[in-house]
Amino acid sequence: MKREPKLLVVSAIADTAGIMYTTPGGTWTTISAMTVTNTTGNVVDVTVYLVPSGGSPDATNAILFERNLSPGESRIIGEAVGQTLHPGGTIQAVAGTAASLNMVASGYETVA
Repeated sequence: MKREPKLLVVSAIADTAGIMYTTPGGTWTTISAMTVTNTTGNVVDVTVYLVPSGGSPDATNAILFERNLSPGESRIIGEAVGQTLHPGGTIQAVAGTAASLNMVASGYETVA
């Protein structure tokens, strides 16, 4: 087995649920850190999902739901730390306002 550290996400979050990262085939991804930052002067809500392969983002896989972030606030998404995504699993997120929040996540990809 090969385990490699990787920067998984560095991206703005859209105002519709979108894929931020997809676990490659034959790989398992363990999230080690995730942060969301509000870069605007307004309060913006965020929802983050860890979606299994073939699934859709919904209440059953939300790890952070409609959390308000104040202007300039950064939040460590501790709920994601230590979670493992199987092949085809995704990190997805949605912001109350497009391009107002940024996500950065890192982790380890393990290849059998």
